[in-house]
Amino acid sequence: MNWTIWCAIATLFAIFEILITSTFFFVCFTIGSIISAIASFFVSSLTIEVIIFTTGSMISMSLIKMVSKKITNNSKRINSNVDALIETEAIVTERITPLKTGFVKTSGELWRAKSDSEIEVGEIVKIKNITGTTLIVKNN
Repeated sequence: MNWTIWCAIATLFAIFEILITSTFFFVCFTIGSIISAIASFFVSSLTIEVIIFTTGSMISMSLIKMVSKKITNNSKRINSNVDALIETEAIVTERITPLKTGFVKTSGELWRAKSDSEIEVGEIVKIKNITGTTLIVKNN
């Protein structure tokens, strides 16, 4: 097959990647097409060019998968929004008992809070979990 056809196929896969997925799926086929375009200068058999395209695409898929796993496994999870409150401290503004929720103040905001023990006003507590809009706290 002519090298220009392989370049056209590579361009189509690149356009698909940009417009449709953005997940590096079609990039693998783009790479395979480029390798086949280069191979078409040296090989005249369409069958061999298709085998080269398939092999190049599969190798690039495995390499991209390996690199993306390394990138995502090395990144530490950063808590944001409400989850950032877990393991921080708060001050009790309304008494908390196992049967009655109270209120705590943390980061300048008032939150409803629950605990399995009695906690008096003014005590500092640690936020252990969040259920809906209620903080689960424990004595510090």
